[in-house]
Amino acid sequence: MKTIFFLTLLLIVPCLAIADQDTLAYLYEPVLGERQQSMAQRIKLHARNAEFDAAISLSQDLLDSADPLRDADPSIYGQVMINHGIFRVAAGEYQLGLSIIERGMEFLEARTNPFDEILINSIMAKGICQLLLGSFTDAEDTFRRAQHITHRHKGVYNKEQLPMISYLTATNLRQRNSLAADQQQRFSLKVAEQSYGPNSIEILPTLANLGSYFASRGDTIPLSAITELRLLRNILFRESINLYLRAIEIIELNYGVNDLRLLAPLRGLASARMFEITQRRYAEVALLRSLEIVDSNPNSDLTDRAQAMVDLGDFYIITSDEKSQETYLSAWTILQETPETQQLASSLFGSPVRLYPRNSPFLYLDRTPDGATKGDELFANLQYDVSPDGHVREIEVIDKNVPNKGVRLLRQTLRASRYRPRIHNGELVSTEALQFRQLFAVLYRKPLPDDKQEEEADTPIEEVPPVEEVSVEAVNEA
Repeated sequence: MKTIFFLTLLLIVPCLAIADQDTLAYLYEPVLGERQQSMAQRIKLHARNAEFDAAISLSQDLLDSADPLRDADPSIYGQVMINHGIFRVAAGEYQLGLSIIERGMEFLEARTNPFDEILINSIMAKGICQLLLGSFTDAEDTFRRAQHITHRHKGVYNKEQLPMISYLTATNLRQRNSLAADQQQRFSLKVAEQSYGPNSIEILPTLANLGSYFASRGDTIPLSAITELRLLRNILFRESINLYLRAIEIIELNYGVNDLRLLAPLRGLASARMFEITQRRYAEVALLRSLEIVDSNPNSDLTDRAQAMVDLGDFYIITSDEKSQETYLSAWTILQETPETQQLASSLFGSPVRLYPRNSPFLYLDRTPDGATKGDELFANLQYDVSPDGHVREIEVIDKNVPNKGVRLLRQTLRASRYRPRIHNGELVSTEALQFRQLFAVLYRKPLPDDKQEEEADTPIEEVPPVEEVSVEAVNEA
């Protein structure tokens, strides 16, 4: 089971994505002179507008002007230096930014103890940078240090640690330890319950985020998995669905059964049911209720109704129900009333939208193709049509550097895909000559000749252990 579990982690959805600019949330606000304070505000404005060259240049000037504080007030000087490192990280200069942040932390710690709350911003910025650099073990230790500080000052279930739990989850996922990531997410629910109350409206964002997380996790495990993983899959989907149902109940108790706030958890519930596959009929129930709420609520508008209908049409396309065409055309007609809604109609129906399965960043090969060298991008470019019923037709290979086996797998995946079709002049129409580039990755490097096996052992890509229990085809099916 362990080896198959590693393969499952290779297919984890890109949830909890980390961006360079995430560090900007942890900027300090040092107490400076009037001129320096004005400069600091201009720097932040440049950073918010992603004008990082200007922000870094001014930040360096500010750091130079704060140099007299090195001895007079090293903690203030450290904050200015850490901010400078954060701007470097936000600009993509991870290694340089990390070294500056660590140097700034030395000044900051000169007048503090290791558990001072003032350290949290610098620790979090450091952890994010380590995560961006791929130093996952170091990042996990760093985030845990920040979490430990909050525990000492505000208790085990304090809400200030929620961002730290989110980053720990992301770190666990990148280390292919999804069970630990799941535990972190469950702990975040416990924290939210303790902080806000189990039935409070403040807990709704947490329920929505966790519902999406567990549905996405469940979707990484195929129905054809071995018994243990299939059981885990069922548990993950059950958790997701229960979280959405709980959110719906809280909204109903606080706002009534006809409130538009119900649309988001109903949409999430339907999505989870769709990913679950075995319970798709309940997805239609949730989507029909969304439409009923929109129809009966005087505060709803054209876009609310159209979106509810599009969601229902997407469901019908995925399940090959002919009601999709009527539903889509009704939504398109509703959106023709004003120029603003016509623009929404164009974004929804102007070109085909892939609905199922979700695009995978990579398909996997069991060996490096002949003729490919290290660093080569492995790909296949295909051209295809999308019919008015959302099916893929006329698939042609335009270019490739992967074996035919990989192309056959890609054809099968594309042929099984479902798209929201294009609407032109009030009619569902075919869209021809769409092009698609699929990237491939190799699960294991090509074995060395026998006489070099002992001298230079083959190392699997991303340190995935050798697997005999499951094929590459099974990985790609997920």
